[in-house]
Amino acid sequence: MRKTALPVLLLPLIAFACLLPSGVSRKDQLYAGTTGTPPPYCKPCLFYGGDFDPSGLSPNALLNQDALFLGYAALYVPFAVPPNQTWTVGGVFSNNLSANAKLDPPQIEWSVSTGVSQGNPGTVIASGTSQATLTPTGRSWNGMNEYTVLGHLNAEQVFTLTAGHYWMTAIPVCVQNTADSCQGVTFLMTDVEDVPPPHAKGFESTDESYWYYPGLENYVETGGPNGVCDQQGGGGGCDKFSAGLLGRAKLN
Repeated sequence: MRKTALPVLLLPLIAFACLLPSGVSRKDQLYAGTTGTPPPYCKPCLFYGGDFDPSGLSPNALLNQDALFLGYAALYVPFAVPPNQTWTVGGVFSNNLSANAKLDPPQIEWSVSTGVSQGNPGTVIASGTSQATLTPTGRSWNGMNEYTVLGHLNAEQVFTLTAGHYWMTAIPVCVQNTADSCQGVTFLMTDVEDVPPPHAKGFESTDESYWYYPGLENYVETGGPNGVCDQQGGGGGCDKFSAGLLGRAKLN
């Protein structure tokens, strides 16, 4: 995935950016199977963090993009594969706010890692760039609309996961520097604060979400009292995020 240095002009905008494998025990299973049917685009659905609630408690979002404007930023969203299962992953997606949404080229950059922690990128076990679609969810907040950016992996990209804790990224791409293309396009992944999270699916790892923003914040926790959304005066939130994985689970 392309990583670009941040221009100096981004520093005063960071408050806006915030606003706008061991076995898995039962304690790591948060609301699995109890929060309703996942959205139709998560089919077959392995994991979904849940819907963004613009009217709920501490709605928030963080930059998540490979874009011409505001550069590169990535959210690492935790999930867990339960014991005695093997997952075959065939698609990735994230829900992002944007006031000027466009994919150019129409792609999503994605990865799955292990061992992510404060200041530590962990180990990437699968990654790639896939063709993607951009579809409005019908939700909006702070003058921005929310969009699902979804990519189906090709046959060479499909991979498997065994039981354990992981972190996923699903990053919209808009990097073309042509007239009326990616000028001013930004994406911010929406958070999930409702308990239980609406339409969530699968196993939410108890490990923290992390945010990577080159030159400013490097693999920092997003939620909680020490999270980047509180540190930057963003009003809290950012405990979980609206992203997910498509594929099939096999019992071992």
